[in-house]
Amino acid sequence: MNNQQQLICTVILILCLALGLYFFVPKVQSAITVYQEVQTKTQSVEASKKQIEELKAKKARYEQEEKTSTKPVYKNDTTSIDQMSSFGVMFEDVIQSAKYNGLKLRAISYDVSPASDTILQNMSGDYNVCAISMQLIGTYMQFRSYFQDIYNYPYLINLDKISITPYEKNKKILIADVSVILYSVKNEAQKAAAAAAAAAENEGDEAVAGTGTAPAPVVPGA
Repeated sequence: MNNQQQLICTVILILCLALGLYFFVPKVQSAITVYQEVQTKTQSVEASKKQIEELKAKKARYEQEEKTSTKPVYKNDTTSIDQMSSFGVMFEDVIQSAKYNGLKLRAISYDVSPASDTILQNMSGDYNVCAISMQLIGTYMQFRSYFQDIYNYPYLINLDKISITPYEKNKKILIADVSVILYSVKNEAQKAAAAAAAAAENEGDEAVAGTGTAPAPVVPGA
């Protein structure tokens, strides 16, 4: 092959390469554009999936809150006038649940008809109210499990106050002062007793109001 033939072959090769690049480069650019669009759409789909999952979780939380807010108030079949007897197994459930979850009960007290309770202030004639105050000791996981049990209890219970401090010698151990308020529907005997007490209190107030000294009568010509 002489120089002229080599030159012709080189020119032909360059032309073929140029034509190849002419047709190939746009396809590469198009492929890159498509890839970028796919990546963008993939990210958009993932974001949409995340939003859907968040909405599902929010819906589940709302349904759980609705379920909790509409829990029935416990009603015992007892005919006793004693308020504590009307709470039945609820009192034991709250205490035994703490022990079941591994918490240690250091102290406990209860207050029947706590004056600060909102339901008692507004509907005292319909419901019995008892506030249980406990000091519990345990780990974070044990407390979380216990509070979840209280939250899922089938009857209305108010987890009123929680004060938690770590144990000085072991920060993994927590000491908590917990107040749980129980509610129960008054039976007929309790409603009658409450009505009688309210009536007696009103009569007492009226009697006290009527003990003032009457003015002396005016005597004509005096």
